[in-house]
Amino acid sequence: MYIRKNAPSAGALPLRPLCALLAGVLCAALLAGCASAKLSYNRDLVMAIAWQQNSGEYAALCHQAFNAGRVYVESLTPPSGEKRAVVFDIDETVLDNSPYAAWQVVTGSPWSDETWEAWCNAAQADAVPGALEFTRFLTSRGIDVFYVSNRPVSVLKTTADNLERLGFPNADPDHVFLQQTTSDKQPRLDKITAEGYAIVMLVGDNLDDFDSALRKENNAERLGWVTDKSGAFGASRIMLPNPVYGTFESAMASNYYGLTPGEKASARLEAIRPWRH
Repeated sequence: MYIRKNAPSAGALPLRPLCALLAGVLCAALLAGCASAKLSYNRDLVMAIAWQQNSGEYAALCHQAFNAGRVYVESLTPPSGEKRAVVFDIDETVLDNSPYAAWQVVTGSPWSDETWEAWCNAAQADAVPGALEFTRFLTSRGIDVFYVSNRPVSVLKTTADNLERLGFPNADPDHVFLQQTTSDKQPRLDKITAEGYAIVMLVGDNLDDFDSALRKENNAERLGWVTDKSGAFGASRIMLPNPVYGTFESAMASNYYGLTPGEKASARLEAIRPWRH
């Protein structure tokens, strides 16, 4: 029997539609895999976000940190004409950005410059528990409050607006220093001291807020630094809890931010030490 070269045999799908169907299935599978990897990566954040947004323990730790700061400031010898400053990080130190992280989870969206800036520009962050009261305490003691953050300078106005809406002091360009060319905070701290201030305390949620040299160190080196400086914490260095993100995450693997969501999730899993029996 004669069969045309381009004709299907009985019961078979035409070749081109079949190829198109297979390609579509393959693309859908790949997209589903990517979406699943992103969702799995973001779901790692769920318990941390739930704890930050709902637990009394999180709030208690924040108040504990700021109470320690009060005790330290009250122990300082009154200055003789010296200008004093306390420098705060912003995110998860005075402003709570957990709704942005929660948005990542429920939408399966990765962190991006675009969506982060949109969140910052919305100026909807609430205050970290105890932060507002502590900054007001400092100003009542004649200590100037500065904010040094690695938010991009493009969101300076809306960040200051957010701080001002909540009642934080010194929410202005003379006291809010955001990232322009480098994430290294030391040049911005140097700018404060160049204005004649003695920085008596640093407040943050990331070790990088206390020493920019730690930005590129692995977690073992970061832990060693904490051991060496342990006496400063609860005094001239006040650490706030942040279970959602931080440099500790990127320190878990080399080129961490170049990894896919699935590879990042694997790196997180490999970093934990399970019970072996």
